[in-house]
Amino acid sequence: MTSIPGFGLFTAASVLAETDGFAVLETGKQIAAHAGIAPAPFQSGTSVHGRGRISKTGNAHLRRSAYLAAWSVTRNKGHLGDFYRRLRANGKPPKVALIALGHKLLRTGLAVVSSGQPFSETHVKPA
Repeated sequence: MTSIPGFGLFTAASVLAETDGFAVLETGKQIAAHAGIAPAPFQSGTSVHGRGRISKTGNAHLRRSAYLAAWSVTRNKGHLGDFYRRLRANGKPPKVALIALGHKLLRTGLAVVSSGQPFSETHVKPA
């Protein structure tokens, strides 16, 4: 997991401890919900549609680890850093872009741990 940009030794250990090594989490949606960074729409019936937010109903320690890892990746020149810069260029506020990057990092961490392969910038999904 430390092969993923943004995940140092302590962050990777913290994420693995908070998720029990991803033992019970199987999908990216589950990890996002467990961390509390899944998008939550704000609406009531058909007339009230406000700005969405993150749910914050999950594990605060895991959410903080993802946020701090995302914060460190923003200075990276790889495709994860480019993802953040692309969101900012498209008009997303800084915190929204950071949460989206943290979400992406947690999903990538789940994929790396479940596949047993180190992170690679050039990995192509098998057909």
